[in-house]
Amino acid sequence: MKRGRVTGAVLLACLILTGCSSFSPDTSGVAIDEKGGITEVVREDFGQTYYNKEELEDSIDTDIAVYNVQAGNDAVKKRSFSVRDGVANLRMTYASAEDYARFNGIDFYLGNISGAVQAGYVFNKKFAEVVGGAVRLDNMVWGSQIMIGPDYHTVAMREAMLVQVPGTIKYVSENVKLTDKSTAVAQDDEDAYILYE
Repeated sequence: MKRGRVTGAVLLACLILTGCSSFSPDTSGVAIDEKGGITEVVREDFGQTYYNKEELEDSIDTDIAVYNVQAGNDAVKKRSFSVRDGVANLRMTYASAEDYARFNGIDFYLGNISGAVQAGYVFNKKFAEVVGGAVRLDNMVWGSQIMIGPDYHTVAMREAMLVQVPGTIKYVSENVKLTDKSTAVAQDDEDAYILYE
């Protein structure tokens, strides 16, 4: 019994101190931690037409090494990679949302509403309020109304993806589906927003 408590304490310390993540979605997605770091889980069908496992992993390792040399630090890390039952499973961590966006060549912003506007995101969609972990479709508001309210923590992206935030989601743009109080899915490659506190 004592050994179980020690193991649990070590696991908890790992989660708190080293950024280990229990984030394990059924599909590809990202989790944001409280310091702005990103954990990415990629689950993709793996056909060996173009790559075998070793070639694919070597390609990933090379891309990471090149990025980190250019960044001047170990901003991107591969945590695990496997292929099981025809599905490739990759877990990566990124020091920041900027590193995640640059490494993957996508538009992804993490900050606040005013910063998102400065980064070129236009809040020209309807937003649904989230109350008690549920979307209120009867209370849709325009982005212009969102912009004059509280300066919420903001995730803005132009990529269909699952995102888990380190807080409670307060608003989502109309092209985002809420899955729980901290997780939502951008459903297309248009501007999508998740606001949380």
